[in-house]
Amino acid sequence: MNKVTVKINGQEYNMVGEESKEYLFKVADYVDGKMEEIAKANPRLSTAMAAVLTSLNIADELFKCSYELDEVTSKYKQPLQDLEDVTTVLEELKNSIQIKDSKIQELQAQLEKYIEEITKLKKEKEKLEKLVKEKEEKLAEAEEIANDFQNRLYDMQMRIVEMEKKE
Repeated sequence: MNKVTVKINGQEYNMVGEESKEYLFKVADYVDGKMEEIAKANPRLSTAMAAVLTSLNIADELFKCSYELDEVTSKYKQPLQDLEDVTTVLEELKNSIQIKDSKIQELQAQLEKYIEEITKLKKEKEKLEKLVKEKEEKLAEAEEIANDFQNRLYDMQMRIVEMEKKE
């Protein structure tokens, strides 16, 4: 608690407050200056009347400052609210991006597995195609041998028929 002695309109007053001594002197100087303005403007006023007019003028300044503060506060309140809203949306978008990044990583892992499977299947397909080709070649050889045997059998049957005719 700070205590100072100040002079307002030539009269000494003791001021006590939580604020600093410099602040208390500054307030007293302000009130003294306003009292002096009122007294110079109208020298016939009593000290009490000058004090009341000074109080009214200071109260008027206070109300005007209060209204101005309210206007400034309301003027900047909406942009601040908009900023908070945008920040909230931004956070939601960041979360959404993280979720989507996670999903992309999962899909990439699945894609890699599918690519591995496709590669294995291609190799297996190549082996099977090679095996089919080998089997087709063997089948062609077998058909050729069967045709050769049929031709020989036919030739033998013809010889037998010719021999039987000669007998």
